[in-house]
Amino acid sequence: MLACRSRILVATVAASFIALLASSCGGGSSPSASTPPTTLPSLPTPTPPPAGSGGSFYHSSCPLGKGVLTAVCSEGRSALLDEMGEAMDLLIQQKPQIFDLSEEASPGTRAYRVLDREAYAEGLVANLRAAGLCSERDPDDAKLETIRVKDSAEFSEEFDVLLSSGFMRRGSGAYRKTCTPSSFPVERAADAPPIGSGCGRPYPPPVTRFNCKVHLKGSEYYTLDSTPQVGPDVNYCASIGFPDRAICPIRQEGAPDRKACEDWRVGTARDTGRKGPTWTKADGSYCTGPASGCANGEDSQYQLFAYLGGTYTVSAENGASCKVVVQR
Repeated sequence: MLACRSRILVATVAASFIALLASSCGGGSSPSASTPPTTLPSLPTPTPPPAGSGGSFYHSSCPLGKGVLTAVCSEGRSALLDEMGEAMDLLIQQKPQIFDLSEEASPGTRAYRVLDREAYAEGLVANLRAAGLCSERDPDDAKLETIRVKDSAEFSEEFDVLLSSGFMRRGSGAYRKTCTPSSFPVERAADAPPIGSGCGRPYPPPVTRFNCKVHLKGSEYYTLDSTPQVGPDVNYCASIGFPDRAICPIRQEGAPDRKACEDWRVGTARDTGRKGPTWTKADGSYCTGPASGCANGEDSQYQLFAYLGGTYTVSAENGASCKVVVQR
């Protein structure tokens, strides 16, 4: 770890020395004594990963070995906090144009406003890799701002490097958790959710049915509600907190990635183009508003407003469905 740290420090010190030398020289009357243009070190470029590996979202070339899906992760004390901070310092010198150096989250913190979030995350990963560490962005983070780092196969750490306000997140506040043994890199299965979807592990299996019902009865319309279900899959249901069930919802109520996982597995509604299921009437036509007898939920594609009685079907892109009979 010391050798890894020194590589970042050497590059940082070298860049600082060049800048200092440039500022103290010049001003002579002879053109031959003029100061040459200052060139900061270029951003290190890691070895291109193989096709389909996910780029900065999968460190296929990590010399420290692969991670394991069964790694146990918890908040503790970071061992790689200095390395992350040094990678940030170097990036500020390499790519000052991706920051607003006139704005800091708090005075004196050097936590500058980030103008190019993608270049910021990619630059940190590149600097960490160039220093000999293994690093990748978390492909399951919907905001794509979580970075994984390790300097051995025994553990790995995760850092959230961006504040919601758009400033760099620095120091101990950036550290999130330590995983033992290392949790990455792990090859993504062909059936994994899209990078940046926000649906994390364990990845849910395909939807096989819905639980659908009349949720609320109002004087103007009834509100129908639907919940996608998976299974039978005892192991998956147990892994998300349903130990005695073979058929279960995609996630527990209140799970932070519930909507992301449901949207991924259910797909896109054919009529509205929104994430979620498609609602149809008994004749197969869509719900287009009160005049049609029904309307899609205003805030959720998983709900339907039924103005008239009848049979309504909710279905996922893969054909899994459920029928609700409404009597009004």
